[in-house]
Amino acid sequence: MALINQPRVWSTVFITHKDRRSFIEACLERSQSVALDVTVEASRRGRVRPDCTCDSGGRGRLIPSERIPCEWHFQFEPLAETKHSNRIRALDINFDGEWAPSTERVRFALGSCRFFTSSFPQLVTLTWKNEETNHADHIFSVPPFLPTLRSLTYMGGWSSLITQVNNLTSFVFDGDARPWGTSAEAFRLFMRNNRSLESLHLRWIDFEGEAKGPPANLSNLKSFNIGLPVKKLSTIIRVPAFQRLSSLRISSEDAETYTIFATGDGITFTAECFLRDFAETWEDLTGYAKPVIRHVRLYDGPDFVDHCCSDNTTVVLLMMDAQTLEVGCNYLMGWYTSFWEDLKQLGAQLKTIRFEVSGDMEPCPDDGFMHEDWDDEIWDSIEDLVKYRFDRGRPFSTIERLVVSESERENRLQAYVWRCFYGSRKLGQYVRSV
Repeated sequence: MALINQPRVWSTVFITHKDRRSFIEACLERSQSVALDVTVEASRRGRVRPDCTCDSGGRGRLIPSERIPCEWHFQFEPLAETKHSNRIRALDINFDGEWAPSTERVRFALGSCRFFTSSFPQLVTLTWKNEETNHADHIFSVPPFLPTLRSLTYMGGWSSLITQVNNLTSFVFDGDARPWGTSAEAFRLFMRNNRSLESLHLRWIDFEGEAKGPPANLSNLKSFNIGLPVKKLSTIIRVPAFQRLSSLRISSEDAETYTIFATGDGITFTAECFLRDFAETWEDLTGYAKPVIRHVRLYDGPDFVDHCCSDNTTVVLLMMDAQTLEVGCNYLMGWYTSFWEDLKQLGAQLKTIRFEVSGDMEPCPDDGFMHEDWDDEIWDSIEDLVKYRFDRGRPFSTIERLVVSESERENRLQAYVWRCFYGSRKLGQYVRSV
């Protein structure tokens, strides 16, 4: 029981529509002066209780009663007291509109709560999820907005008042496929005010109009993640660290959209795009930095993905400087003639190549069993590629199995299959050490 009186035990408050206001007040009082991490779950209407002092009508229930405070609604109003709001360090607000389905009610409800117009002088991290409307103006209404804020996660329609936020180190924006776009110029100004960003995550973002000034240089950026990027982004921001990108992984879960994951010295870059747009997307987002990719990995993971109908003609453009190439089994089975022809034409700098194999791709069974057609085609294609590059004076120095299996049994079986193939085709004679 001694612990219950320790302020730090009460420093994290999670508020739902089921909690009584008196309980919240007790938690806040017990936490005393400790910094608060607050989560407000305001996404459910809840049922009207017999002892509720609010109007039972939908609109009336959104008006807090200062004369007779309701125990069952507006549980977060005690946080509006200065002694509490002044010590909030992290604030997570989830208001997806189910609580008040119409746009008018959402605006009316949030504007009526003192908490949402409070000042938060100690706030460092803010998460705002308001998917149904673009009316977040009440919480961004007093400039300059929260000089202590360093991390902002924002889900919903873009609010022009966000542009007054500055000195962020982390920004996550999820437009949630809203029908309205984001002003390219407003977003550029926002980026210019937050050049200290180290992490940037954008999803479902679209831009209206054109940027009216030079792109903002994000010199400190260490992590950049974007879903289905738009071409205008390169006119809004530049990431000098992209110059240091040296390793690239391409993967897919459905052979429709592909994930680009690139890494370098102190920088990671993740983007989703359609395979046909791969080279264009890469050039638009990184072309100005001219990164040189030395290591390319095509690998989806343990799940099967059928790439047979994928147009891979642009992928080879990202392999021009590759010294090491790793190819997963899904790509070996799905990317046929054009892919292998592209590999033949890559320059002499490509010295190491690794292929994933599966345990059932037995290339030399003793009982004379005929291999699956695709197994034969893969083995023949690998042999043909190795011989072709050897004959043209561009031999590999290393031809290996791509080790990916976490099962020791499967790993041993794959190793056996590869040794059988490598030995039966006598690939060692086509390898030339550097």
